[in-house]
Amino acid sequence: MRKSKWSDEQLEELLGQMPKIKDNRDPSEIYQNIEMKIGKQKQKTWILPAAAAAAALLLFFILAPSLMNWQESADKSVEIKADKSSSSAEIASENNTFEANDNKAELKAKEEIGGDKAEQFDDASKNNGETEPNDQISLQSVSADTSATAVYEEDLAGKEVLTYAIPDQTAQNIVPVSVLVEEDPAKSKFDLFEENMSRLTEEEWGLTDYYPLKASFSYDQENRTLTVDVPEDHPYSISSTTELLLEKVLGNVMHNLDIEKVNLTTEGHDGIEFSHFGYRENFVPEIGTGNLIYYFLYPNGTESKPFMVPLREKLNSIKDALRAMKENRVEDNLQASIPEDINFETEEIQERKLLIRFENESEIIDNEPTLHAIEAILLTAKEFNFETVKLENADVDKIGNFDLSNELKVPVAANKRELLN
Repeated sequence: MRKSKWSDEQLEELLGQMPKIKDNRDPSEIYQNIEMKIGKQKQKTWILPAAAAAAALLLFFILAPSLMNWQESADKSVEIKADKSSSSAEIASENNTFEANDNKAELKAKEEIGGDKAEQFDDASKNNGETEPNDQISLQSVSADTSATAVYEEDLAGKEVLTYAIPDQTAQNIVPVSVLVEEDPAKSKFDLFEENMSRLTEEEWGLTDYYPLKASFSYDQENRTLTVDVPEDHPYSISSTTELLLEKVLGNVMHNLDIEKVNLTTEGHDGIEFSHFGYRENFVPEIGTGNLIYYFLYPNGTESKPFMVPLREKLNSIKDALRAMKENRVEDNLQASIPEDINFETEEIQERKLLIRFENESEIIDNEPTLHAIEAILLTAKEFNFETVKLENADVDKIGNFDLSNELKVPVAANKRELLN
């Protein structure tokens, strides 16, 4: 900072030359003016806080009701949630109790297999007309699995095939189900049949839990005679349906195991007293007329693998049988096993050899529905005593494992299923 060139004396002299200022006001007047200005400043200082406070109070009175309602709603919401939680817990507890009771009842029912199964068959037979099949079978592939459903000759290496007659869920149809077991030279085919009854899983297959039969068996292989001994409380005489089912099952057993005669006993005593059929000491199967033709049964919906179910019809030829297989059997809850849009001509080219020639407009696709249709044709051809079937003029050379360039052998048995290990 530069040092001033003016001395104190020079500054005093310079200031003394300035004009003099005089204030002629009274000192009390000056004091009053100053006091008024100070009062105004103090008044201005309090205006803004007062206004802010007033605005805050106004806002509080406006918002207070809403806040109170919100708090009340929140409290009610908490109470409702608590009530719901409590109710849910009570309902869950009640459901658990009901489920436990149902499970106990179900176990008890399974122990008493007689009455419950018989009543189930009887009720189902009364309501069998309520279920209607679909009108058509689609040719679209529904599964990557195009394996055959029947048992063929090549499946029998070291195996024995056992066929069980099992009622469907409505007790309306008897479904032949075939299983493969290891051959045992020390056992007869009937021994294998009897000991494997308990390994069947009918309910998993969509059928009625029917085996093992509530009876003991004695088989005379030399005379080909089977004795069926039932307890006093056997379940096969509760209704005409249960009696008819037993008759059909025993008829299938005789056919599949080459049995000539069935004797009936009750706890070692001759005969069984049936409520509808009366007293019977032996069973003689009714000799059916006509041929068996095969239809589709879908117990678990059309996307599942169908069962081939035989119906006995009086038909003049295999041609008539195959034509009948293109129509649904609504009254039997069975579906056509040959699609309507597949047309063909049939010809018996040699003894026990059938030729099927598809028409040009018939579209043959390598998929599961077509495979099942071919199997139904083969099974029906077997019932007319054909041994092989030749398919010609198809759009493909192979369907599933079937090589259409060769003659196809008819199956050994229908509806192959796996046994429970």
